[in-house]
Amino acid sequence: MFTPFADDDQIDFSGLAREAQYLKAAGVSGMVVGGSMGEGAGMSPDELAEAVRTVIEAVGGSLPVLGGIIADSSAEAVRLAHALRKAGAQGVQVPPPHFHVSAGTPVLAEYYRAITDAAQIPLLIYNVMPTAQAAVESLQELIADNPAIVGIKQSGRNIHTLAALLAEVGGKVKIFSAIDDMIYPSFVLGVDGTISGTSAMFPRETVEMLKAVQAGDYKRALALHQRLTPVWRAVDCPDFCARAKYATKMAGRSVGKPRGPFVWPTGEAARNIEEALRAGDLMSEQFSSVGGAQQGVRV
Repeated sequence: MFTPFADDDQIDFSGLAREAQYLKAAGVSGMVVGGSMGEGAGMSPDELAEAVRTVIEAVGGSLPVLGGIIADSSAEAVRLAHALRKAGAQGVQVPPPHFHVSAGTPVLAEYYRAITDAAQIPLLIYNVMPTAQAAVESLQELIADNPAIVGIKQSGRNIHTLAALLAEVGGKVKIFSAIDDMIYPSFVLGVDGTISGTSAMFPRETVEMLKAVQAGDYKRALALHQRLTPVWRAVDCPDFCARAKYATKMAGRSVGKPRGPFVWPTGEAARNIEEALRAGDLMSEQFSSVGGAQQGVRV
């Protein structure tokens, strides 16, 4: 889920609570606080813990809430894990150390074991690094080594690894897709769900897509895919958090500003997002006039 930030770059906790309630009403089955779309990198343990407590309270404890750990050392990750466990998180979502993107299997095993042993909390591997994807064999070793690893979130634009994971470890651990332009085919392949930018921006439509696939209504699911995917393609850039927040605001839901140093997209970037929203009939009437969107985002 998004983390709303106020003008002073501090978390807007009332906005965070509203977003959690919106997601619950949209039909999601769980939430991840402080993940990549939630701008969790750089969050302090206190910030992350308070965000998790806010979300748990906002949904009345009715949905599982996980916390994101985006760290560069075991010590940092363990501090975050302790804070999240104390705050009530039911699990953690953890990519590899994101500065050292070429960590091998023994290093990852040590990293994940340090987190789960110290905090005694279930862990979801976030296989996200496009330039250093953990291979299926590596992921199988990590799962066998650590019973606290309960799932894998496959990202990094690699649906081939997703398909292999479903074949090799599906049913043993949960498999989630974060391949945003492939959410629909991921559902068809039989993933347990999606934790993704698309589902953060458009939770109602994503839930509807999943239900359509489960009901065998592939025509409806494909139609939703064709509406949502162009928006993601306009968002999928290094400043994706800022672009995704812009797209969501233009669709009619404010999720706060991006945290500095990131700023709202302008110029061609903003126009591409707006065009994709209009093409999918996703643009809010408030911003539907040409040129009205960028003016509105400054209000």
